Amino acid sequence: MAPERGRAVRPVVIVYTILCIAITIAFDADVDDQAGAYATGILAMMVSGAFAVAVSVARHRRRVPTIGFALLTAVLLYALVANIIDKPDGIVISGFFIAGIIIVSLISRVSRTTELRADRIVFDADARRFINDTLAHDNAINLIANRRQAGDVAEYSDKEREQRGVNPVPGRADVIFLEIDVIDPSDFSDTLTVHGVDVDGYRILRADAPAAPNAIAAILLALRDATGVQPHCHFAWAEGSPLVHMVRYFLLGRGDTAPVTREIIRSHEPDPARRPGIHVGADHPQPRSHPRDAGAGETERHARP
Repeated sequence: MAPERGRAVRPVVIVYTILCIAITIAFDADVDDQAGAYATGILAMMVSGAFAVAVSVARHRRRVPTIGFALLTAVLLYALVANIIDKPDGIVISGFFIAGIIIVSLISRVSRTTELRADRIVFDADARRFINDTLAHDNAINLIANRRQAGDVAEYSDKEREQRGVNPVPGRADVIFLEIDVIDPSDFSDTLTVHGVDVDGYRILRADAPAAPNAIAAILLALRDATGVQPHCHFAWAEGSPLVHMVRYFLLGRGDTAPVTREIIRSHEPDPARRPGIHVGADHPQPRSHPRDAGAGETERHARP
């Protein structure tokens, strides 16, 4: 779903008109050149469509349709190449038009980096119960951000032990996991529904969203506004190049989540004293007692109030 301003027809028309005028002036494009560009674009679209169908039927192990669509793809690809050789101006004009659209799209996406991308936040009954339980336990909200892998008890046990070792999670603090499943990075605004999930005593808040940092920031701000308590979210450092993480975030909605989440919160809450806490642990966990190893007087991590 596009942002509100992207739904307006006028900006889209202006962008396309400017690109068309610039290309026409730059290439002095006559009718034949425009026809070549049109034919190139149509053939490229048909090639990609035929190839996509061929891959789809191949995954369903349908041999005859796979062969048929593969041959169709080859024929269309041959026509595309022949058209490019016969009218090279067409591919040049098409390439500049595509480049213009990509550049405008990238600028638009970068400018929306710090948007929350959620019109409203809805917590289901289980999620609300988890929040009420943790508030009753210690009047605090401590979340551990987790990118779900197996989603089993061992994963959550290891993640909690890691985060209690590298982040300032109080020894007796009650913790809840927070997981964001990225569904479609092209979406920008919608209702963000947070579901509560219990995995053998480990409580998880899960949501589907177009981008993980934006969704986490929106949830943290919503929790603060709804409860009056500043939540704290604990992260692990992401491995790899910051540049690679930036590209992954723009294209896939994931990257080095912690710093992006913090920047989104900063842009939406000017008062540092009211911002939800973002904590990122060291590379190597420091020894720290785990709640399961605590004495009889210690309160278990996910014991219900």
